[in-house]
Amino acid sequence: MTRAGILADTFAWIEILKKTDRGERAIALMEKNPPVFISVLTLYELQYLLEEQYGKDRTSALIGTILSHTEVIPVDNPIAIAGGSIKSGQKKKKSRMGAVDCMILATARIYNLNILTGDLHFKGCREAPDLI
Repeated sequence: MTRAGILADTFAWIEILKKTDRGERAIALMEKNPPVFISVLTLYELQYLLEEQYGKDRTSALIGTILSHTEVIPVDNPIAIAGGSIKSGQKKKKSRMGAVDCMILATARIYNLNILTGDLHFKGCREAPDLI
């Protein structure tokens, strides 16, 4: 990854928490490419996914750990507008990329960050050169 810092998405965090080989690779890439950013939308996804599996208390602890190692990027007007434009383009291509992924991609583009992910929706995006 050649840009300053990375944007870690939900896929990467789930792999890290599961302690998979992909998760180990994600940690190594984070250590080599600081700082690590997280979208507020990733926090949203992690909250409901982890709470379903671990309950509120454990999820709160896990989210707290993630937040202690990242900088949160909120969704603002430029991200929302760029995300909507990306979604429009994806629909024209008959892509199944969801709205949250479109907003993550917009965030990466606006902040000039690479996305740390294994999500195949990002395959071929210049912002996700190294799928884990």
